Amino acid sequence: MAPRTTKQTTKKKSVKPTTKPSSTRPARPPSTREVADMLGVTLSPPLKPEQTARLRKALPGYAGILDDVAALLEEDAGALNLPDVTPEALLEAQAEQKYLAAREAVAHAVYRSLFEQRMQVDDRAMKMLEKIARRINALKEDDRDLPGRWKLLLDFLGTFRQGGARKPKSAEPTAAEPVAVA
Repeated sequence: MAPRTTKQTTKKKSVKPTTKPSSTRPARPPSTREVADMLGVTLSPPLKPEQTARLRKALPGYAGILDDVAALLEEDAGALNLPDVTPEALLEAQAEQKYLAAREAVAHAVYRSLFEQRMQVDDRAMKMLEKIARRINALKEDDRDLPGRWKLLLDFLGTFRQGGARKPKSAEPTAAEPVAVA
């Protein structure tokens, strides 16, 4: 009898992210320094808002024309007389932009996946907390002490649900009240 051969397919399996702790996962997440090193980028401190506001906004597709502009600049360097702008500097900026953009795309995809996984866990946990609160409210006639024992949860949910906790009324005049002008 001849041995049976099975045809192997190269179907791509969909990978479902697991959110449960696993013994194969590291005990701690990698540090920002470790992630930056892995991506091959420099970890720099965040810019202040006023520094960010002063940065020029990139036009769509600008990086794609840097090499063409570098070639034109090489031809007309004497006529333009821009000693601080060189074709080499333009090509270096283009290479650095491509390098960082590729790593940014990877980091963004990872960030987005982590963000959405965490949101799903938040949803699942909040659903359980809300289910407990509904059960407590349903059983409070049978056990009058039950809401008191679960005050922590009920107050927490009450603060953020249904408009939040009530604020005390102040004695200050409201905007609708007329103010006398002398």
